[in-house]
Amino acid sequence: MIRAILWDWGGVFNPQHETLNGYHTVAERYGFTPADFYAHLYSGSEWQQARIGALTSREYWGQIQQSLGVPGDLEAFVAELFAGEMLNPALVALADLLRTRHRSGLLSNALDDLETQLAERWQVAHLFDVVINSARVGVAKPNPRAFQLALEALGCEHDEVLFIDDKLRNIIAAQAFGITSIHYTTPAALLKALVKRTLLSEAESKRLLNRSGPEEK
Repeated sequence: MIRAILWDWGGVFNPQHETLNGYHTVAERYGFTPADFYAHLYSGSEWQQARIGALTSREYWGQIQQSLGVPGDLEAFVAELFAGEMLNPALVALADLLRTRHRSGLLSNALDDLETQLAERWQVAHLFDVVINSARVGVAKPNPRAFQLALEALGCEHDEVLFIDDKLRNIIAAQAFGITSIHYTTPAALLKALVKRTLLSEAESKRLLNRSGPEEK
């Protein structure tokens, strides 16, 4: 029996983050394709250090700003990078509904300001009973230790948790660890998978899907 839902953050709740829709303008400004710009941000040694807490958020973005040769205010630079980012209202509503029936956790490879972002920028901290932030715990997905920490925080066994993530490598790792998982692609596909697992009714699925934009269904 599923007792807890374990969510990923980037690419699930805020799809522009991973689909690159929010990066086109800023990537072009710095001479990158969106895919190459995303790789510049999240594939380098700076990110590998920051996501396990070896660099603070400010230190990380400062190094990225320097690598791009961008002068000026750091906060303004970061704000420009994420100007196109927004939450998917269907996913927020879904998490809000499921948390009334199951424990809810967030397992994210993130910077040390994730908790502040959840509480202050997005105002969704209430959706999660526990947050396992890689920068806080010093280990990132797909390392099995990250999933073990999530189970311990949720107080659940392997077969009592459903994990949702947009990165296939993390899904594969979770399944190898014994955690049932759904590879997130679209809200419609996720809702269908939850209905199939009887964690959601057809009526609830239809109502939630209406909250997504046409391009997200």
